Amino acid sequence: MGNALRSRGLVLPLFALLVLSLGVVMGLTNVRTAAWGVYVGGKRVGVVKDVDTAREALRSLTRAVEKETKTPVRLCEDVTYRKALVARTAVMSGQQLQQCLAASDLLRVQGASILVDGRRVASLASEEAARAVLDEMRGKGLEEEDKARVLSVSFEENVEVLSEAVPLGEIMSPARAVSLLSTGTDKPLTYEVKQGDSLWKIARAHDMHVADIKADNGLESDSLQPGQQLKLVVTEPYVNVVAVVEATRQEPIPYQTKVIASTSNVIQVKQEGREGLREVTYREVRRNGLVVEKTTLAERVLREAVDKVVVRGRRLVVASSRGSSGGSLAWPLYGHINSYFGSRGGSHSGIDIEGRTGDAIRAAESGTVIYSGYDGAYGLTVAVLHPNGVVTRYAHCSKSLVQEGDQVQQGDVIARVGSTGRSTGSHLHFEVIDGGAVRNPLQYLR
Repeated sequence: MGNALRSRGLVLPLFALLVLSLGVVMGLTNVRTAAWGVYVGGKRVGVVKDVDTAREALRSLTRAVEKETKTPVRLCEDVTYRKALVARTAVMSGQQLQQCLAASDLLRVQGASILVDGRRVASLASEEAARAVLDEMRGKGLEEEDKARVLSVSFEENVEVLSEAVPLGEIMSPARAVSLLSTGTDKPLTYEVKQGDSLWKIARAHDMHVADIKADNGLESDSLQPGQQLKLVVTEPYVNVVAVVEATRQEPIPYQTKVIASTSNVIQVKQEGREGLREVTYREVRRNGLVVEKTTLAERVLREAVDKVVVRGRRLVVASSRGSSGGSLAWPLYGHINSYFGSRGGSHSGIDIEGRTGDAIRAAESGTVIYSGYDGAYGLTVAVLHPNGVVTRYAHCSKSLVQEGDQVQQGDVIARVGSTGRSTGSHLHFEVIDGGAVRNPLQYLR
């Protein structure tokens, strides 16, 4: 009992001391002092001990900005001072007030704004900087060799440069201004899923990627239901650049493949084909660097193409080249056809078969692999030459399982579905090339 009392006798004085200490600290925190509130446009941005501290902070900030921008600074709002009784800890130093004033958009500098259809889109430090941004925009999408033959460059929108006083915080770098004008704003769009829709088909129609649609909508699978609402974020440039260019290029002339029947039971290449070469002068209309209209002005053959001649035995079973009724190519992949031959304004050179990344792609007919690798917009591509001279091409693959020179049989797995090259989602782009020209694959598939 005595020990307990002694312990209690020690605890009580310590507790009293702690309470007293906390009281002192709280008392100091709550001590109020006379100060001056600094107001910008009627809104208080800080508190200082006297007006001289505030005025010196404003002068220092103004000098620093003028030195950096090399242009006079003006105030866009009135700065006023009012007496106040505040907690001592709320009083700022001159440097702290400078930071608050800089963040308040109080200062304006003489700069320039780019207006698009009357709407202020970007502000820069000078009129020269703004015009340099527009010059860079006009040059986007033009190759160096084309620039000497540009007939005209214009903006679809009404674009102006306005010299004006600009809030300091709104001035952006030229690089950021170019990016903003080129990519524009992300405009949300609500899309209602229709019968027969797929993520790949929706992505293709809106120039988007399947992965982006899934991420924006929290989708874990590719399955969709009619009536389902999808949020599509479509990027729209603020400024669209239209250029008319005359361009001269050398282009290959594809060779033709001629098949000669024989009584033998072998396949023999009697004459190797060789591409020709021609020089073509075009007039192109480009919108944001993409050709939307093309007219041939002149053409000159530099080297004639040499036909490939193949001798084949009559008893060999080969892919037909006489339309769907006699077609004997096997389907390389089973799935929904998202885009048919000749679609997209007649420019689509094959059919697009929907698939999932990793699905097996099979050889449509027996033959020899003549290409396996990356091929520009086609991405990872495999091409197979069949005994009758027909070539089948399998594009946008995620993986190739064959090499050039390999012999494959109809139905062999030669690649995997992917989305490489210019592709908005996993699918197989399948082409049939007969006589050196692309044909409708549906006329050959059985």
